[in-house]
Amino acid sequence: MRLLILSIALFIGSTTALDLIGRTQWAAVKGRVLCEGKPASGVKVKLMESDNSFLPGFLDKDDKLASSKADSNGEFNLSGSTKEITTIEPYLAVFHDCKDGITPCQRVLRIDIPKSYSNWGSSAKQTYDAGVLELAGKFKGETRSCFNK
Repeated sequence: MRLLILSIALFIGSTTALDLIGRTQWAAVKGRVLCEGKPASGVKVKLMESDNSFLPGFLDKDDKLASSKADSNGEFNLSGSTKEITTIEPYLAVFHDCKDGITPCQRVLRIDIPKSYSNWGSSAKQTYDAGVLELAGKFKGETRSCFNK
């Protein structure tokens, strides 16, 4: 039992150490959100980085690179960085209640950003254009979250 606890502690310590020796990598995304054709102002958007551990969220949860809310035109522009040893896997998460009625929590739309839009350095070199996102529709893989209001 002690060996198991020691092994887990060493593994967790090594994943934390990897964050210290990783390289700073950047990503950026922009776009516009609509709800039934009208600007979805105030919708929360997050630029995230996927950490695919063997048990998602168990040892290394996804990193938030940046977050904001869509402006009065429904537009957003996010840029952020994190330290990783391997190439980051950025994605955009959009938290909204468009066409959701009284259903609890928020709908979450995830859009993966191609790895080619990430880079090492001191700032993002290019911005991924997510385009105009009409949130009224249903999206494959859509999830719900109660923790992002």
